[in-house]
Amino acid sequence: MATMDQLKTHIVKAKTEFSDAIKNAADKKNDLVSRQKKKKVKRLERKVAKISATAKMAEEKKKPKKERKSAAAA
Repeated sequence: MATMDQLKTHIVKAKTEFSDAIKNAADKKNDLVSRQKKKKVKRLERKVAKISATAKMAEEKKKPKKERKSAAAA
């Protein structure tokens, strides 16, 4: 499993590849390569969001149940 630091470097690299693909594309909207690069960026960002949400939920589970409920209501 990739760590957050590794994923962030992959995202930076994927974003640069995506921007290069857009520059080189003849049809900017329907270019296959640029669409694939965009999908890769979105997939990596979702993976980072999932890892951070999992870590946040693990921290919430450490708190007593009453504290979790009051934090959610506020």
